[in-house]
Amino acid sequence: MNRLARLPCATYPRPDELLSSWLTRLAHSHLIKTYTFGRVLFPGVNIWNTDLDRRAPEGILQTLAIRTGTPLEQVQQTVLRRYEGRLYLRHNENGASNWILPLGIYHRTRRHYGLLFCPRCLRKDGAVPYFRTHWRLAIAQVCTSCGVYLHERCPDCERPVTFFRVELGRKSAMPDTPISHCFHCGLDLATVRVKVAPTHIQTAQAELERILLEGWNAHVFFPHQYFNVLHQLVKTLVSTRPASKILQRAVDAQTGWSPLEENKSVRTYRTPVELLPLRVRAGVIRQAQWLLTDWPHRLLETVRQYKIASTPFLYAMPEIPFWYHSVIMEKLYVSNGNRYFSGFWRN
Repeated sequence: MNRLARLPCATYPRPDELLSSWLTRLAHSHLIKTYTFGRVLFPGVNIWNTDLDRRAPEGILQTLAIRTGTPLEQVQQTVLRRYEGRLYLRHNENGASNWILPLGIYHRTRRHYGLLFCPRCLRKDGAVPYFRTHWRLAIAQVCTSCGVYLHERCPDCERPVTFFRVELGRKSAMPDTPISHCFHCGLDLATVRVKVAPTHIQTAQAELERILLEGWNAHVFFPHQYFNVLHQLVKTLVSTRPASKILQRAVDAQTGWSPLEENKSVRTYRTPVELLPLRVRAGVIRQAQWLLTDWPHRLLETVRQYKIASTPFLYAMPEIPFWYHSVIMEKLYVSNGNRYFSGFWRN
Protein backbone atom coordinates (compact mmCIF):
# COMPACT_ATOMS: atom_id res chain seq x y z
CA MET A 1 0.00 0.00 0.00
CA ASN A 2 1.30 3.46 -0.93
CA ARG A 3 2.04 5.17 2.39
CA LEU A 4 1.29 8.60 0.95
CA ALA A 5 -1.83 7.79 -1.07
CA ARG A 6 -5.16 9.01 0.22
CA LEU A 7 -7.32 6.28 1.69
CA PRO A 8 -10.23 5.44 -0.63
CA CYS A 9 -12.90 5.69 2.08
CA ALA A 10 -11.32 8.43 4.16
CA THR A 11 -13.52 10.56 6.39
CA TYR A 12 -12.78 13.54 8.59
CA PRO A 13 -12.98 13.25 12.38
CA ARG A 14 -16.33 14.33 13.78
CA PRO A 15 -16.53 17.36 16.13
CA ASP A 16 -14.58 16.65 19.36
CA GLU A 17 -13.92 13.04 18.28
CA LEU A 18 -11.21 10.96 19.94
CA LEU A 19 -8.37 9.73 17.74
CA SER A 20 -9.05 6.09 18.68
CA SER A 21 -12.73 6.50 17.77
CA TRP A 22 -11.85 8.05 14.41
CA LEU A 23 -9.32 5.32 13.62
CA THR A 24 -11.84 2.61 14.44
CA ARG A 25 -14.42 4.21 12.17
CA LEU A 26 -11.84 4.54 9.40
CA ALA A 27 -11.00 0.85 9.68
CA HIS A 28 -14.65 -0.16 9.55
CA SER A 29 -15.39 2.14 6.63
CA HIS A 30 -12.71 0.21 4.71
CA LEU A 31 -14.19 -3.12 5.90
CA ILE A 32 -10.92 -3.90 7.68
CA LYS A 33 -10.58 -4.96 11.29
CA THR A 34 -9.01 -2.38 13.59
CA TYR A 35 -5.83 -4.34 14.38
CA THR A 36 -5.18 -5.11 10.71
CA PHE A 37 -5.86 -1.50 9.74
CA GLY A 38 -3.39 -0.28 12.36
CA ARG A 39 -0.65 -2.64 11.12
CA VAL A 40 -1.20 -1.58 7.49
CA LEU A 41 -1.28 2.13 8.22
CA PHE A 42 1.52 2.16 10.83
CA PRO A 43 3.86 -0.81 10.16
CA GLY A 44 5.81 -1.95 13.19
CA VAL A 45 3.69 0.05 15.66
CA ASN A 46 1.09 -1.67 17.85
CA ILE A 47 -1.20 1.28 18.42
CA TRP A 48 -3.86 -0.61 20.39
CA ASN A 49 -1.60 -1.73 23.24
CA THR A 50 -1.24 1.82 24.50
CA ASP A 51 -3.38 4.83 25.33
CA LEU A 52 -3.34 6.16 21.80
CA ASP A 53 -5.40 9.25 22.63
CA ARG A 54 -2.85 10.28 25.26
CA ARG A 55 0.40 9.13 23.65
CA ALA A 56 -0.04 9.36 19.86
CA PRO A 57 3.30 10.45 18.33
CA GLU A 58 3.28 13.39 15.98
CA GLY A 59 4.29 11.04 13.13
CA ILE A 60 1.02 9.13 13.43
CA LEU A 61 -0.98 12.36 13.34
CA GLN A 62 0.94 13.57 10.29
CA THR A 63 0.37 10.26 8.50
CA LEU A 64 -3.36 10.45 9.19
CA ALA A 65 -3.50 14.03 7.96
CA ILE A 66 -1.88 12.99 4.66
CA ARG A 67 -3.81 9.74 4.19
CA THR A 68 -7.23 11.29 4.92
CA GLY A 69 -6.75 14.80 3.51
CA THR A 70 -7.53 16.27 6.92
CA PRO A 71 -5.74 19.46 8.05
CA LEU A 72 -3.07 18.56 10.60
CA GLU A 73 -4.50 21.11 13.06
CA GLN A 74 -7.82 19.26 12.97
CA VAL A 75 -6.12 15.89 13.52
CA GLN A 76 -4.24 17.30 16.51
CA GLN A 77 -7.56 18.15 18.13
CA THR A 78 -8.40 14.43 18.39
CA VAL A 79 -5.76 13.75 21.06
CA LEU A 80 -5.79 14.64 24.75
CA ARG A 81 -2.77 16.92 24.41
CA ARG A 82 -5.31 19.51 23.25
CA TYR A 83 -6.02 20.18 26.95
CA GLU A 84 -2.43 21.13 27.75
CA GLY A 85 -2.24 24.64 29.16
CA ARG A 86 -5.96 24.68 29.88
CA LEU A 87 -6.82 21.71 32.10
CA TYR A 88 -3.24 21.24 33.32
CA LEU A 89 0.05 22.97 32.65
CA ARG A 90 2.01 20.18 30.94
CA HIS A 91 0.78 17.04 29.21
CA ASN A 92 2.43 13.84 30.41
CA GLU A 93 2.51 11.23 27.66
CA ASN A 94 4.24 8.60 29.79
CA GLY A 95 2.35 9.00 33.04
CA ALA A 96 -0.65 10.55 34.70
CA SER A 97 -1.95 14.03 33.94
CA ASN A 98 -4.42 15.70 36.27
CA TRP A 99 -8.03 15.18 35.22
CA ILE A 100 -7.30 12.66 32.44
CA LEU A 101 -9.11 9.39 33.16
CA PRO A 102 -6.68 6.42 33.01
CA LEU A 103 -7.64 3.36 30.99
CA GLY A 104 -5.68 0.80 33.02
CA ILE A 105 -4.30 -0.89 29.91
CA TYR A 106 -3.21 -4.51 30.20
CA HIS A 107 -2.28 -5.82 26.76
CA ARG A 108 -5.44 -5.00 24.77
CA THR A 109 -7.84 -4.90 27.71
CA ARG A 110 -8.98 -1.94 29.79
CA ARG A 111 -9.23 -2.32 33.57
CA HIS A 112 -10.34 1.20 34.50
CA TYR A 113 -13.41 3.16 33.52
CA GLY A 114 -11.42 5.68 31.54
CA LEU A 115 -14.03 6.57 28.92
CA LEU A 116 -17.47 7.99 29.70
CA PHE A 117 -20.38 8.21 27.29
CA CYS A 118 -23.73 9.89 26.79
CA PRO A 119 -26.35 7.48 25.38
CA ARG A 120 -28.36 10.34 23.90
CA CYS A 121 -25.34 11.72 22.01
CA LEU A 122 -24.57 8.25 20.62
CA ARG A 123 -28.19 7.90 19.59
CA LYS A 124 -28.25 11.35 17.95
CA ASP A 125 -25.13 10.41 15.97
CA GLY A 126 -27.34 8.05 13.98
CA ALA A 127 -25.60 5.44 11.85
CA VAL A 128 -22.14 6.78 12.69
CA PRO A 129 -21.79 6.98 16.50
CA TYR A 130 -18.48 8.21 17.87
CA PHE A 131 -16.75 8.98 21.18
CA ARG A 132 -15.74 12.46 22.29
CA THR A 133 -12.46 13.73 23.76
CA HIS A 134 -14.19 15.37 26.73
CA TRP A 135 -15.54 11.94 27.75
CA ARG A 136 -11.96 11.16 28.88
CA LEU A 137 -12.00 14.00 31.43
CA ALA A 138 -12.51 13.49 35.15
CA ILE A 139 -14.34 16.81 35.42
CA ALA A 140 -17.17 15.43 33.26
CA GLN A 141 -20.33 14.17 34.94
CA VAL A 142 -23.16 15.54 32.85
CA CYS A 143 -23.68 15.99 29.13
CA THR A 144 -24.55 19.68 28.94
CA SER A 145 -25.95 19.21 25.43
CA CYS A 146 -28.48 16.58 26.52
CA GLY A 147 -28.82 17.48 30.19
CA VAL A 148 -28.33 13.87 31.36
CA TYR A 149 -25.79 12.05 33.50
CA LEU A 150 -22.91 10.37 31.71
CA HIS A 151 -22.19 6.65 32.14
CA GLU A 152 -18.79 5.11 32.85
CA ARG A 153 -19.47 1.44 32.04
CA CYS A 154 -21.83 -0.93 30.28
CA PRO A 155 -24.83 -1.26 32.63
CA ASP A 156 -25.39 -4.93 31.68
CA CYS A 157 -21.91 -6.47 32.08
CA GLU A 158 -20.20 -3.53 33.87
CA ARG A 159 -17.20 -3.69 31.53
CA PRO A 160 -15.30 -0.51 30.53
CA VAL A 161 -16.06 0.96 27.13
CA THR A 162 -13.60 -0.60 24.67
CA PHE A 163 -15.20 0.17 21.32
CA PHE A 164 -12.27 -0.92 19.12
CA ARG A 165 -12.83 -4.52 20.27
CA VAL A 166 -16.41 -4.83 18.98
CA GLU A 167 -15.08 -7.36 16.46
CA LEU A 168 -13.94 -9.67 19.26
CA GLY A 169 -14.97 -13.30 18.65
CA ARG A 170 -15.96 -12.65 15.02
CA LYS A 171 -12.76 -13.65 13.27
CA SER A 172 -14.18 -14.21 9.78
CA ALA A 173 -16.97 -11.62 9.85
CA MET A 174 -16.77 -8.17 8.35
CA PRO A 175 -16.50 -5.33 10.90
CA ASP A 176 -20.14 -4.26 10.63
CA THR A 177 -21.03 -3.64 14.29
CA PRO A 178 -21.39 0.05 15.24
CA ILE A 179 -18.79 1.14 17.77
CA SER A 180 -21.55 2.16 20.18
CA HIS A 181 -21.97 -1.53 21.06
CA CYS A 182 -20.37 -3.07 24.15
CA PHE A 183 -17.51 -5.32 23.05
CA HIS A 184 -18.30 -7.91 25.73
CA CYS A 185 -22.10 -8.35 25.86
CA GLY A 186 -23.14 -6.59 22.65
CA LEU A 187 -25.47 -4.06 24.29
CA ASP A 188 -25.93 -0.94 22.18
CA LEU A 189 -24.84 1.81 24.56
CA ALA A 190 -26.96 4.27 22.59
CA THR A 191 -30.05 2.51 23.98
CA VAL A 192 -29.05 2.74 27.65
CA ARG A 193 -31.59 4.51 29.84
CA VAL A 194 -30.62 8.00 30.91
CA LYS A 195 -31.33 10.12 33.96
CA VAL A 196 -31.87 13.85 33.64
CA ALA A 197 -29.53 15.82 35.89
CA PRO A 198 -30.97 18.51 38.19
CA THR A 199 -30.55 22.08 37.01
CA HIS A 200 -27.96 22.99 39.65
CA ILE A 201 -25.75 20.05 38.62
CA GLN A 202 -26.03 20.96 34.95
CA THR A 203 -25.10 24.53 35.88
CA ALA A 204 -22.04 23.36 37.83
CA GLN A 205 -20.90 21.27 34.85
CA ALA A 206 -21.46 24.14 32.44
CA GLU A 207 -19.35 26.40 34.67
CA LEU A 208 -16.41 23.96 34.54
CA GLU A 209 -16.67 23.86 30.75
CA ARG A 210 -16.82 27.66 30.61
CA ILE A 211 -13.69 27.96 32.75
CA LEU A 212 -11.90 25.43 30.54
CA LEU A 213 -12.54 27.68 27.52
CA GLU A 214 -12.37 31.17 28.99
CA GLY A 215 -10.54 31.07 32.32
CA TRP A 216 -12.09 31.51 35.75
CA ASN A 217 -12.35 35.28 36.05
CA ALA A 218 -10.53 38.51 35.28
CA HIS A 219 -7.81 37.71 37.84
CA VAL A 220 -7.36 34.01 37.01
CA PHE A 221 -7.50 33.91 33.23
CA PHE A 222 -5.24 30.86 32.89
CA PRO A 223 -7.73 28.00 33.33
CA HIS A 224 -5.09 25.44 34.36
CA GLN A 225 -4.49 27.43 37.56
CA TYR A 226 -8.11 27.07 38.61
CA PHE A 227 -8.14 23.36 37.79
CA ASN A 228 -4.86 22.88 39.64
CA VAL A 229 -6.41 24.31 42.81
CA LEU A 230 -9.66 22.40 42.23
CA HIS A 231 -7.66 19.17 41.96
CA GLN A 232 -5.85 19.93 45.22
CA LEU A 233 -9.14 20.53 47.04
CA VAL A 234 -10.67 17.33 45.67
CA LYS A 235 -7.59 15.36 46.81
CA THR A 236 -7.91 16.91 50.26
CA LEU A 237 -11.64 16.14 50.49
CA VAL A 238 -11.01 12.41 49.92
CA SER A 239 -7.63 12.20 51.66
CA THR A 240 -6.87 9.59 54.31
CA ARG A 241 -4.58 12.02 56.18
CA PRO A 242 -5.72 13.03 59.70
CA ALA A 243 -4.93 16.69 58.92
CA SER A 244 -7.70 16.69 56.30
CA LYS A 245 -10.47 15.25 58.47
CA ILE A 246 -11.65 18.53 59.99
CA LEU A 247 -11.98 20.14 56.56
CA GLN A 248 -13.85 17.10 55.25
CA ARG A 249 -16.35 17.19 58.13
CA ALA A 250 -16.77 20.94 57.70
CA VAL A 251 -17.49 20.76 53.96
CA ASP A 252 -19.80 17.76 54.37
CA ALA A 253 -21.78 19.70 56.97
CA GLN A 254 -21.91 22.89 54.94
CA THR A 255 -22.90 21.22 51.65
CA GLY A 256 -25.25 18.64 53.15
CA TRP A 257 -23.58 15.77 51.29
CA SER A 258 -20.75 13.35 51.95
CA PRO A 259 -18.91 11.02 49.54
CA LEU A 260 -19.41 8.31 52.15
CA GLU A 261 -23.07 8.26 51.09
CA GLU A 262 -21.93 6.88 47.73
CA ASN A 263 -19.02 4.70 48.82
CA LYS A 264 -18.07 3.77 52.39
CA SER A 265 -14.44 3.10 51.46
CA VAL A 266 -13.79 6.71 50.42
CA ARG A 267 -11.31 8.38 52.80
CA THR A 268 -10.24 4.92 54.00
CA TYR A 269 -7.99 3.95 51.08
CA ARG A 270 -5.75 6.29 49.15
CA THR A 271 -7.27 6.64 45.69
CA PRO A 272 -6.23 9.09 42.94
CA VAL A 273 -8.92 11.57 41.95
CA GLU A 274 -9.14 10.09 38.47
CA LEU A 275 -9.84 6.57 39.83
CA LEU A 276 -12.69 7.57 42.12
CA PRO A 277 -16.09 6.14 41.11
CA LEU A 278 -17.91 8.56 38.82
CA ARG A 279 -20.62 9.61 41.27
CA VAL A 280 -18.14 10.03 44.14
CA ARG A 281 -15.77 12.05 41.99
CA ALA A 282 -18.55 14.26 40.65
CA GLY A 283 -19.91 14.98 44.13
CA VAL A 284 -16.51 15.87 45.58
CA ILE A 285 -15.75 18.13 42.61
CA ARG A 286 -18.97 20.01 43.38
CA GLN A 287 -17.85 20.33 47.01
CA ALA A 288 -14.53 21.77 45.83
CA GLN A 289 -16.38 24.14 43.48
CA TRP A 290 -18.49 25.23 46.44
CA LEU A 291 -15.34 26.09 48.42
CA LEU A 292 -13.98 28.18 45.54
CA THR A 293 -17.23 30.11 45.03
CA ASP A 294 -16.98 33.79 46.02
CA TRP A 295 -13.24 33.36 46.48
CA PRO A 296 -11.79 33.64 49.07
CA HIS A 297 -14.69 34.56 51.37
CA ARG A 298 -16.51 31.24 51.51
CA LEU A 299 -13.36 29.25 52.15
CA LEU A 300 -12.24 31.67 54.86
CA GLU A 301 -15.63 31.62 56.56
CA THR A 302 -15.54 27.82 56.63
CA VAL A 303 -12.01 27.47 57.99
CA ARG A 304 -12.56 30.13 60.65
CA GLN A 305 -15.75 28.49 61.84
CA TYR A 306 -14.03 25.09 62.15
CA LYS A 307 -10.52 26.42 62.97
CA ILE A 308 -8.71 24.75 60.09
CA ALA A 309 -5.05 25.60 59.44
CA SER A 310 -3.16 25.77 56.15
CA THR A 311 -1.64 22.25 56.12
CA PRO A 312 -4.23 20.32 54.07
CA PHE A 313 -4.56 23.09 51.49
CA LEU A 314 -0.91 22.99 50.44
CA TYR A 315 0.17 19.41 51.16
CA ALA A 316 1.99 17.74 48.24
CA MET A 317 1.01 20.51 45.84
CA PRO A 318 4.01 21.04 43.51
CA GLU A 319 2.75 24.06 41.54
CA ILE A 320 0.84 26.60 43.60
CA PRO A 321 -0.73 29.67 41.94
CA PHE A 322 0.08 32.93 43.70
CA TRP A 323 -3.57 33.95 44.15
CA TYR A 324 -4.19 30.73 46.09
CA HIS A 325 -0.91 30.52 47.99
CA SER A 326 -1.07 34.13 49.19
CA VAL A 327 -4.53 33.71 50.74
CA ILE A 328 -3.67 30.40 52.42
CA MET A 329 -0.40 31.67 53.87
CA GLU A 330 -1.70 35.05 54.95
CA LYS A 331 -5.00 33.90 56.43
CA LEU A 332 -4.52 30.26 57.49
CA TYR A 333 -0.85 29.67 58.29
CA VAL A 334 -0.44 28.97 61.99
CA SER A 335 3.10 29.64 63.26
CA ASN A 336 4.74 29.51 66.67
CA GLY A 337 4.18 33.24 66.88
CA ASN A 338 0.42 33.24 66.42
CA ARG A 339 -0.82 29.77 67.42
CA TYR A 340 -1.48 30.79 71.06
CA PHE A 341 -3.48 33.92 70.27
CA SER A 342 -7.21 33.23 70.47
CA GLY A 343 -7.93 36.05 68.06
CA PHE A 344 -6.09 34.38 65.15
CA TRP A 345 -9.21 32.74 63.75
CA ARG A 346 -11.15 36.00 63.86
CA ASN A 347 -8.73 37.89 61.62
